[in-house]
Amino acid sequence: MRIPELLLPVGDREALTTALLYGADAVYLGADGPNLRARAAGFAGEGLGLAVAEAHAAGAKVYVCINATPRQQDLPLVEQGIEQAAQAGADGLIVADPGVFRLARRLAPRLPIHVSTQANTRNAEACALWRDLGATRANLARECAAREVASLCAARDRDLPGFELEVFAHGAQCMAFSGRCQLSVHMTDRAVNQPGRTACMGACAHPCRYEYRLRSVVQERKREGADAWEVLEHWVSGSAGDRRAPGGEAPGCESWTQYLAPQDLCLIWQARWLARLGVDSLKIEGRTRSSAYLAVVGDAWRHALDGIAAGTFQPRTALAELRHAASRPLTQGLFGANPRRTIPGLDMAPPRPMPLVRLLAQNGEGWDVEIKGTFDPNRAEGLTLLLPGLRRPVLPPASYRLEREGMRMYAAHPGMRALLRLDSPLAAELRPGLFIR
Repeated sequence: MRIPELLLPVGDREALTTALLYGADAVYLGADGPNLRARAAGFAGEGLGLAVAEAHAAGAKVYVCINATPRQQDLPLVEQGIEQAAQAGADGLIVADPGVFRLARRLAPRLPIHVSTQANTRNAEACALWRDLGATRANLARECAAREVASLCAARDRDLPGFELEVFAHGAQCMAFSGRCQLSVHMTDRAVNQPGRTACMGACAHPCRYEYRLRSVVQERKREGADAWEVLEHWVSGSAGDRRAPGGEAPGCESWTQYLAPQDLCLIWQARWLARLGVDSLKIEGRTRSSAYLAVVGDAWRHALDGIAAGTFQPRTALAELRHAASRPLTQGLFGANPRRTIPGLDMAPPRPMPLVRLLAQNGEGWDVEIKGTFDPNRAEGLTLLLPGLRRPVLPPASYRLEREGMRMYAAHPGMRALLRLDSPLAAELRPGLFIR
């Protein structure tokens, strides 16, 4: 058994600090080159070098995404991104397009290349092709089922020793084939050739996750009279996962439906099995998600992988935390018997709010903090510290107070800065970048 690398997403400098604090073995990010999260290219210019230095100081690797499908006029930007990654000392490039692959081999021959899931690698011959061209790793297509991953790992061990395999293990699923989608163009009036406005160039509008409201249904029928397709409604009202029949919505909450939106993937139950197969890396999706989301998900997966290494794997413990960061129902996707079935063992009680406070720096006897969500500082349940290792000690209301300009705060809102004063032994365990819920 080999413990897979925990590969976390990073969209900006705050997310990078969060990923490293909560246990990333490696991070992937966007910089100057075109990548599939155009809004998360937070390390352009000198920012990439600083990010690589910070990650290496923490013992983590940095992989730079140039995984878009560029047009001819985009190639100068591709070359700029490759050279930037090499100069910054990155640990690898994530590439999907064969032309980008060829440029990377010519411009940065010593830089390892990882084949993106966008390349749709689903068979051992494709892995062999990429290895022969100089790649060191392939992130398997998201459409691979469990037995396909097992077969590919066996073929790799037999015929391609040393070649690494990466599996997408947690995050948003896609209605298209590994992200090759034109719904953004069709549904948002984007020109097909408009620069940077298509999914393959990192600007997907995610119309499969829009909120739709049914006005009428037309059911298509085959010539012999059999149903060709039907629309299934899932009424969502109030908090995520609260599904009710039409007309049964809570007061003040207008219902809407999800026709296309897939559930989020979570392979926490399969983590030990993937380690036994010899999967080298588990990728967590979310470069455009908040650093608070990253803290919860990264910490839960770090705890799971450490448990596998120590022989104390507790997937239910990690799953109990992961559900608090879920914006969609969690499923096992193609790794389960039914891709739409909610993951077993999931607590269906309403999730807790996302982390509300981020520690910035120690200030005398207190901590400068940033408020991430609206909350009452004097709420009866107190504050829960998100300490690495999935430790969740609770601060009772009498043990802390929030101040601003020397005055006690009785309400806090997103974006505000405040001073957090603590009267608790737990104060010794605090450090910059930690989150509080």
